[in-house]
Amino acid sequence: MVTKVLGILGSPCLRGNTSDLLDAALRGAAEAGAETERLELARMSLRPCMECRKCDSGASCVQKKDDMQVIYSRIRQVDAIILASPIFFMSVTAQTKQMIDRCQCFWVQRYVLKQRIYEGRVRPKGLFISCAGSPKPVVFEPARHVVKAFFAAIDYEYAGEVFLGYTDDPALAPRKQTALEQAETAGKMLFS
Repeated sequence: MVTKVLGILGSPCLRGNTSDLLDAALRGAAEAGAETERLELARMSLRPCMECRKCDSGASCVQKKDDMQVIYSRIRQVDAIILASPIFFMSVTAQTKQMIDRCQCFWVQRYVLKQRIYEGRVRPKGLFISCAGSPKPVVFEPARHVVKAFFAAIDYEYAGEVFLGYTDDPALAPRKQTALEQAETAGKMLFS
């Protein structure tokens, strides 16, 4: 059976530090034998949650005319998600948060209806990758909580994180190389 890994880039910058770390993690997963796919939220048509509460009854999200249908399908099919978002104002990007908020239907299924999302198969894993311009390690804390809540809602095991801080540093190169190696290893370790 082929293991499937979905990389989700939540950065509006499609070729920056966060993207590079995501690619390294996906490369590691591929080297471990996984089939990988990368989605770029900035290129997708996503609408925000309207808090209409229709999913409270167990129904799926009523918004059917955007690319969340692709994401919902992948969440149910893959064995791991690598979510990559830079830090914007101490949290994930608007693109990432919009996608997370639209996963309320999974939260209802798991916590209100008390249904396991992955009955009969190994619980999928979630890896978080993030970059921040700030040199302060605390800058990642709020985003870590958001992403852990997201993975819990979709019934994924939080498998770890790779953070690269102080990306505004002119001497970033050696630290970035270390983070790229950590990301590749983390991608491989998703299935060890």
